[in-house]
Amino acid sequence: MKKLVVLKYITKVFLLVFTIQSYAQLKEKIIFTKNRELHSIYSDGTGLKQLTDFKEPGHTPISLSASTTKEGKVAFIYDPVNHGYMSTYIMNTNGTDVKRISKEPQNGSSSTWSTVVSPDGEYYVFESTRSNNVEIYRMNADGSNVVNISKSRKDDAFPKWSPDSKYIIYSSKNSKNGWDIIRADINGNEKVVLIHSNSEVRNVAYSKDGKYIAYCLVKSNASDLMMANADGSNIKKLRTIAEYTNVSFSPDNKSITFVSKNQKIAVMNLNGSEFRELVSGKRPVWSFK
Repeated sequence: MKKLVVLKYITKVFLLVFTIQSYAQLKEKIIFTKNRELHSIYSDGTGLKQLTDFKEPGHTPISLSASTTKEGKVAFIYDPVNHGYMSTYIMNTNGTDVKRISKEPQNGSSSTWSTVVSPDGEYYVFESTRSNNVEIYRMNADGSNVVNISKSRKDDAFPKWSPDSKYIIYSSKNSKNGWDIIRADINGNEKVVLIHSNSEVRNVAYSKDGKYIAYCLVKSNASDLMMANADGSNIKKLRTIAEYTNVSFSPDNKSITFVSKNQKIAVMNLNGSEFRELVSGKRPVWSFK
């Protein structure tokens, strides 16, 4: 009798733990752009939801470049007035409480492209051509104190934050066709070349635990999805994917999302197994929670 009671208790505990784990997994969303608006979806392909619905008279805006904080906020760029004049916004993961961060650009050069919010929510980094070439800039959470942190005569692009919000990683042009992957502190100091490439490198990203980086090595009409240790060692190819795509690690650091060659939001384990396409879209990012 006692054994039966203990067995029932163990069964209930197991089911409770399984339910909690399943719920936690379902909370982890992939946020991406579809039909010019931001959407979210669970990694199993369920729960597709439109988050933004911006309509402007005489203008068809687009919402792009989602990034998330550890507390569940979503930053993105949007052009409410003129096409390509991008400003930075932030909202809740369900699409509510949308707030503007940067001012309306006076021209395309002063736009905030590829904006990424720091995981702690304290800063943003973005790329802009306001200094003639493409540079990486940082601004405070309220949009103030814009600072050029890459300070290079060559183009610098695709910035991302380390999960502890202490470092920024980005692509930096080193020749006519080649790009380096650079890591710097939040002030643009302590620059280190992690990976040198003779080809174009785009959309580098840290894993959520900071142990790995992934990036796109651009080919003709496609990209090779590459992964390496955070120090740039042990480089390996994971898969051939779309030419233009973000890459983003899952919260448990076991999977990655990207756009497939079929232009679908896709997920896959880091060992290449369990590849699956979810829905048409672009620029996916996996939330922290």
